[in-house]
Amino acid sequence: MEKTAGQQLIESRRTIRMFTEGELDTAELYELFTSAHQAPFHNKVEPWNVYLFNGEGKDVLLSALEPAFQDGPESKREKVAGRIRNAAACVYVTTKAFETEKDKKDALLATATFIQNFHLLCSERDIGLVWRTGGIFEDTRLQEMIGAEGETFVGLLQLGRF
Repeated sequence: MEKTAGQQLIESRRTIRMFTEGELDTAELYELFTSAHQAPFHNKVEPWNVYLFNGEGKDVLLSALEPAFQDGPESKREKVAGRIRNAAACVYVTTKAFETEKDKKDALLATATFIQNFHLLCSERDIGLVWRTGGIFEDTRLQEMIGAEGETFVGLLQLGRF
């Protein structure tokens, strides 16, 4: 049986960690976010927030990470900063605050689905993506500096052509 376009897209999707130089068009990224937001969620409010750091905007992200960098070894700073600089754009994704454990879990799962949708859409446009979680990106000082205080960090997406 012949595979559908959706099956081919899912099976061909790969995590890309190294990118070629060049910028990504912000309008194109917003178009992909708009389509990705069709992720299922049982509430009337989409639970995710997206903070885009495109091109030179990555310097804003690096500046916001500076307090967290001071708490760790220089090698960690170099590694993380190098990865951010290597990407054409970075997307900081969070879930909004919810009161009940069920709502928090639903929000997290819906946000992960949003990210997967976005990843597939990027793959279709030959935009590479790596989804990073945890660690330094959960620093509350970073969240305060970018306006994400009180939200739950789900992932830092690093994007670029490959």
